[in-house]
Amino acid sequence: MSALPAGIYLVLDADVCGRAGHRPADVAGAAVRAGVGTVQVRAKRATARELVALTLSVADALRLAGPAALVVDDRVDVALAARARGAHVDGVHVGRRDLEVDDARALLGPDALVGASAALPEHVRAATGADYLGAGPLRLTPTKPEAGPAIGVAGARAAVVASGGRPVVAIGGLGAADAPALRAAGVHAMAVVSAVCGATDPADAAARLVEAWDRAAAPAVTR
Repeated sequence: MSALPAGIYLVLDADVCGRAGHRPADVAGAAVRAGVGTVQVRAKRATARELVALTLSVADALRLAGPAALVVDDRVDVALAARARGAHVDGVHVGRRDLEVDDARALLGPDALVGASAALPEHVRAATGADYLGAGPLRLTPTKPEAGPAIGVAGARAAVVASGGRPVVAIGGLGAADAPALRAAGVHAMAVVSAVCGATDPADAAARLVEAWDRAAAPAVTR
């Protein structure tokens, strides 16, 4: 198993980047240079070949920008194909309708970083083999309308309590103003999509998020 970097976690959505006029690899590189620790490549409408090409371009951008974890959304086959082409891909993030966590790890290897979506405490407890857990949506968002009901900060806190010490990543309509409440809830990382991908200046947006996270206190969580 690999460790998930704490702090800002960028879900690099190709569609959101495209609507804002940005090349996804450029956004990823700028975000990592600003201090973002994890990039998750997501392109729901792309073909497998397009997603492999996107992952390769993002991996190349991260190699130049600095250390960061790179995971692929849902697609273990794409992660494997990108690795076979020489890209450094740390792992995948799987949803509840994707491969089981244990199957993803068996394919990618014991050192792969495997995350799992877990909106409710019972989902958290069921995802026993995941390295980290994605809790959300905290708010409903147009980038993933099928995600389910909003869980709020209280839901993220419940996921932290149920996680057994594993890192929890909060997601769903989040911005810099959410950092203090999420850190107080014990969240390990804050995932953002439109806040960076849809920003006029993704580098500045990422830097502001990193600064807000770093400024926020992180008290111990009572279990």
